[in-house]
Amino acid sequence: MKPELIRSFLFVPADNERLLASALTKPCDAVILDLEDGIHASKKEAARQTLGASYARLKAAGKISVVRINGDLNTAITDLRAAVLPGLDLLMLPKVEHPRDVQLLATVVAGLERAAGIPAGHLRFVLQIESALALPRLYEIAAADRRVLGMMLGSEDFSLDCGAMPTPETLMMPSMMVLFACRAAKIQPIGFVGSIAELGAPEVFKARVEQARSLGFRGAVVVHPKYLEIINDCYTPNAAQIEQALRVIQAFEAADANGVGAIQLDGQMIDKPVYQRALDLTGRS
Repeated sequence: MKPELIRSFLFVPADNERLLASALTKPCDAVILDLEDGIHASKKEAARQTLGASYARLKAAGKISVVRINGDLNTAITDLRAAVLPGLDLLMLPKVEHPRDVQLLATVVAGLERAAGIPAGHLRFVLQIESALALPRLYEIAAADRRVLGMMLGSEDFSLDCGAMPTPETLMMPSMMVLFACRAAKIQPIGFVGSIAELGAPEVFKARVEQARSLGFRGAVVVHPKYLEIINDCYTPNAAQIEQALRVIQAFEAADANGVGAIQLDGQMIDKPVYQRALDLTGRS
């Protein structure tokens, strides 16, 4: 799996050949083969049988392969037995409410990795928070296991659980709680403040993703490929941003070598947090 930030995830029903073929040509970093809400119950078993062949196609296209399993334990175990094969990179765990949910499935995955000849610990988790019950335990969930790569709020299910509509007003507080828990646990905070089902016109979604980046989120999940370039552009520093960050790094390091802790550059105070942001942007942290 790619070690750098995963910017864009695209949902595809695991049994939909047409949408999978389309996803292979789209600019997403990762494709989520959905075994949960995107698949009718009568078609889940047939969808499981397609996974191995889908991984091979995703690898050939340079994509990170992800499978979203079901939330109830019995079906989750059935999904995992079908999904844990060479070629899989990530598992998306929906409706996580307790750290034990993560730890139990991590134990199951460890055994399935061994049986499939997959290197121990290769498979990582992306967690979906979809209920109010999870909120008091978010840090413990985020830090539950070393397999956890990232976490996101499931806007639609969370709002339903709260008896609310998935508006920015409903989603701002839980989104920030998820973000803070991710940052505390040093995992990737994924998402934006809004409904995944109502992304709006591209210019509206662009503003939403830029807001998410400024809040501290990194990467987003969408169900339509027309938004992928917006996400990738948002989370890929452009030449001007990199040039400015390098100027900040050079100026601060020169000042630090002379015993100066903060300096002025282009009318802005440059101190250690600003320097650290520049390092992060250039991948030098």
